[in-house]
Amino acid sequence: MIKFMKEILDKLLSVILSLLPLSPFADAIDNLSQLPYLGYLNYFVPVGTLLKIGTAWLAAIALFYLYSVLARWIKLIE
Repeated sequence: MIKFMKEILDKLLSVILSLLPLSPFADAIDNLSQLPYLGYLNYFVPVGTLLKIGTAWLAAIALFYLYSVLARWIKLIE
């Protein structure tokens, strides 16, 4: 039963993903991966880690503002 539900969920998610547009940054990312000195730059400035931290920070800020709007809407705060 669980396997059947997983298959249905996988098909539903694949349909949803097929409706979304492709990334406009795919070509730029492919061009960046061909740079010979990018690995050395990533050694000193961990870009991947910075992106993860930035994403978590933006998610936290978005949740704060969402909570703030909802709290104002149901009159918990002014």
